[in-house]
Amino acid sequence: MEKERYGAVKNELRARVEAMGYECAGTELVSEAGVYVLRVFLEMPGGVDTGDCETVSRGLSPYLDEIEDMLPEHYMLEVSSPGAERPLFCAEDYRRFAGSAVSMRLLPEGGSAEGVIAGVTEDDMVLLNADGRELKIPLGDIKSAHLVCAPQKGQKKTFRKLPKKKK
Repeated sequence: MEKERYGAVKNELRARVEAMGYECAGTELVSEAGVYVLRVFLEMPGGVDTGDCETVSRGLSPYLDEIEDMLPEHYMLEVSSPGAERPLFCAEDYRRFAGSAVSMRLLPEGGSAEGVIAGVTEDDMVLLNADGRELKIPLGDIKSAHLVCAPQKGQKKTFRKLPKKKK
């Protein structure tokens, strides 16, 4: 899909989600195993549950039916919470999650970068602490990025075994 057309759809999806009383954390249109998936990520204080996702999905469906010629012929709509390893979409996301571990896929060579977000400059350069080095990565060079959850120090890595029931 053309980037300009998807940008217009993305903006309209955001506006419609917010009109329903939710915060739109972001949207993405990706191809997975040959199937297009249109993802809409919701946030709200107290979290998002399956009822919220269903409400938004039903609310977006009429609009998506109207603009079907602007989307791939076959796609799936997926509405969810961004989760613990949430994707990052814009400069504000990087500012909000400064101090958090992140993994990035970069353009144009297709490289990657991992580290801790140190902030964002006024000219949209993401500052990343990676193995003791500070990298400046232009926001436009980031193909995709998501937070990385690491186990906390002292956190148990296994589940406690439950005693067997007596018969």
